[in-house]
Amino acid sequence: MNFNVASHLARMAAEQPETPAVHLPIGSVNPNGPSPHRTLTFAELNAKADAYAAGLESLGITRGVRTVLMVPPGEEFFALTFALFKVMAVPVLIDPGMGIKNLGRCLAEAEPAAFIGIPKAHLARRLFGWGKRTIRTTVNVGSWRFFCTACTKQFQNPSPPPAGGGSVSADDPAAILFTSGSTGIAKGAEYTHGIFAAQVEMLKQTYGIQPGEIDFCTFPLFALFGPALGMTCVVPDMDASKPATINPKKALSQIQQFGVTNLFGSPAVISNLSTLADGSGFATVKRVISAGAPANAAVLERFTKLLPPGVQVFTPYGATEALPVANIGSDEILNETRALTEQGKGVCIGRPVAGIEVSVIRISDEPIAEWDDSLKVLPGEIGEFVVRGPVVTKRYFHRDDATKLAKIIDPRTGEVLHRMGDVGYFDEKGRMWFCGRKSHRVVTKDGTLFTDMVEPVFNTVEGVARTALVGVKQAGVVVPAICFEHFRESPTPNKMKLALLEQAQQSEHTRRIEVFLYHPGSFPVDVRHNSKIFREKLAVWAAKQLR
Repeated sequence: MNFNVASHLARMAAEQPETPAVHLPIGSVNPNGPSPHRTLTFAELNAKADAYAAGLESLGITRGVRTVLMVPPGEEFFALTFALFKVMAVPVLIDPGMGIKNLGRCLAEAEPAAFIGIPKAHLARRLFGWGKRTIRTTVNVGSWRFFCTACTKQFQNPSPPPAGGGSVSADDPAAILFTSGSTGIAKGAEYTHGIFAAQVEMLKQTYGIQPGEIDFCTFPLFALFGPALGMTCVVPDMDASKPATINPKKALSQIQQFGVTNLFGSPAVISNLSTLADGSGFATVKRVISAGAPANAAVLERFTKLLPPGVQVFTPYGATEALPVANIGSDEILNETRALTEQGKGVCIGRPVAGIEVSVIRISDEPIAEWDDSLKVLPGEIGEFVVRGPVVTKRYFHRDDATKLAKIIDPRTGEVLHRMGDVGYFDEKGRMWFCGRKSHRVVTKDGTLFTDMVEPVFNTVEGVARTALVGVKQAGVVVPAICFEHFRESPTPNKMKLALLEQAQQSEHTRRIEVFLYHPGSFPVDVRHNSKIFREKLAVWAAKQLR
């Protein structure tokens, strides 16, 4: 069996050559009607990827060569990514929005031998010395070399390699995907072709995705699964590095124009779309998948009212290191678990998907070398989620210390288990409840507080947009504090502080919280999904406010 992700594109090109693979907007999308798009069929996309693969191979970018790809979502991104898979190179994918310093650190860690990017990326590479020690081959995306080894225009008409790409095994390296760095320094998770293949099967089974569907994907990496799932991808008119800025009217216009059936977006994207006054353009949508952070029930309630009857918003749980892990739909959230979340029970993230086993172990910040069932906590007790299954990555690239902290070896089976870094518990129905990030727990003299058991209690206060629990050290003692954003039309921050203090008395585990800090503007959030709150930064800000 050939596990190469590129083999799916070759198969679709052979079976449905004239079927559109990608619709790409030409210029800005008209928010009030159809817009011109460039369409690439599966045959055209596969032919372009083949041509690029031959060109890359001629430069020595072949099996195992780590290659940075810095290209925005579009025709070149799709063609080059599949070309790299075809020649069995190892794409290195990093969020460009994480900042110059973090990008440099990630690139130094990945030790790439090649760099493919748009002119702006090459300019930054030279200015900041990215990968200077290891990069030997550079490719500029465009019609000129821009002082690089080659440009993509040179790859237009070479003899294509064998259709379907090179044959690989399940354990062959496929890519290095860097985490968003929302809870520390970004780490490069090593993906194999077997992991990608398992993800495709799990997505197909979990969501019932059928060939011939149309996907509107605001996260480029998910769009690459399109050919494997037999879907056509509509590329949105948006800045992929800032998903929270998506224009909902433009998005709806594209969804309506192409009859989109599958919509994928972070909670920030869903929140923006939920502001639409009319949902008639969603008439063809069969499902919505929202990942990247826990879903906001109020946003889900608004958004589902715009969708056709019976269509749900699914919120899969997982991480770069293991995805998908669990799944839940908006029906269950809104009709049952939402009320419990607002009472401080945590956020229900559903049941493990087929093929995934999740355990809850005692909370510890220390490495755990070997798995033992004695690590498990009692049913219903809060602990750290640990996952095993075919989508679990085995290590971080060149980060042995991080690997030791996050991975556990089962000596009986040789399997690698991943510590999610999230804490929570299972209820009596077999559902997982997320209580927060392990690193975000606030340990006080009176006990431990978990962000997603505390914040939802305060998020119900009228006028509150978001809250964030942080710990601030005062006189050697950790004091819990709630930072809050408020809606523009809300009462004054001082009045809201009184309302939050009153709300604190409604729940046993929030009664000891007495510090409430109004945060002007938006909370700092992750660059990938614009949804995960950087509580570490907020804690520093809160400490300054209290001083």
